[in-house]
Amino acid sequence: MRVLHIVPCYMPAYRYGGPIKSVHELCVKLVESGLDVTVFTTNADGPENLDVPVGEEVNINGVKVFYFPLARPRSFFRSPQLLTTLIKRIYEFDLIHIHWLYVYPTLVVARECRKLNVPYIISPRGMLDPYSIARKSYVKKKLYISLIEKKNLESAKAVHFTSADEQRLAKTLGINFSGFIVPNGLNLRDYPDSNGLHEKSEYSPDREMILFLSRIHPQKGLDLLIKAFAVIAQERPRAKLVIAGPDNSGYMGEIETLITQYGLNGKVTYMGMLEGKKKIDAFRNASVFVLPSYSENFGMAVAEAMACSRPVVITDRVNICHDVAEYKAGLITSCNPQEIAEAIIRILENPQLGREMGMNGRRLVEERFNWDMAASKMIMAYKDILKDKVKGEGLGIKG
Repeated sequence: MRVLHIVPCYMPAYRYGGPIKSVHELCVKLVESGLDVTVFTTNADGPENLDVPVGEEVNINGVKVFYFPLARPRSFFRSPQLLTTLIKRIYEFDLIHIHWLYVYPTLVVARECRKLNVPYIISPRGMLDPYSIARKSYVKKKLYISLIEKKNLESAKAVHFTSADEQRLAKTLGINFSGFIVPNGLNLRDYPDSNGLHEKSEYSPDREMILFLSRIHPQKGLDLLIKAFAVIAQERPRAKLVIAGPDNSGYMGEIETLITQYGLNGKVTYMGMLEGKKKIDAFRNASVFVLPSYSENFGMAVAEAMACSRPVVITDRVNICHDVAEYKAGLITSCNPQEIAEAIIRILENPQLGREMGMNGRRLVEERFNWDMAASKMIMAYKDILKDKVKGEGLGIKG
């Protein structure tokens, strides 16, 4: 099976968040499962360009990646060369898998697929969440959905969601799509199962470390966490908040102002973006991981924390919250600073509870959020689509 993935940005453009990691790891696992996978993307990396060859094949872990140069407007990920190459090569592929909405690659690829009768699916990656739509450029997004994305989604053979809640929220928009659910996954070999501190660590074991690791973005609820930590700091003087993640928009400046306002200087550390062993160390040395998002279609960082056997505190806007609650892998709160503070304090006060939640979280990832399982489900969905069996109930595809 030959599958072409279309995504506006690709590794190593990690500034764009979880989809960069999850799309690539899905593609790698599909290749390992025997599929022929090609990626068309751009060389976008925020205001800069990735230092990669353009217009030629780059093999990354068996995935054939083609980076195409950006043209203006950059924010729309416009790349005429991507479209030109697609038109020349589109019949080489059995299926087109599009990731992302509101961007040039989705617009032109979906249009060409319809014109040439080539089957395609779309993964919105959380972009149909009503909160996400309302948070920024609401009028423009609603108009864009009405004029463009509605047709793209309704004409797709299927729409892929990473959680049941993501699909449920998308259905509130009144778009008539056929959807199926395949969660994101992790390669568990990258997350050794251990509850102890590393022998060599920059984190002090005599502190209660609360970890936030995600993009520094208003959607992630850092404002809620700072307000919650102000409550925690009064009751738990040994507690320390560590914030990690890329700050692409300068939002950390607003958070630093909030830190000063609440008198938390010296108790909060911002470490920037962490990768590799440094990121794993941060997870494994945390007493509790917190992601108080206002909207989160999956929550890759939550899965990573659980893979490292850490207890998690997340809001009910993180769409894997039901899985976390079912496995008793953490505590679920509303977007309320006092509730978030109380949940964190409960875990800090009871280390045994934290250890039990951590073990439960590891089990959750092993049983539901691993790439072997996710890739198998995706391949089943691909085959079902290519056989024109979009109603395959065994795959969870729903009208």
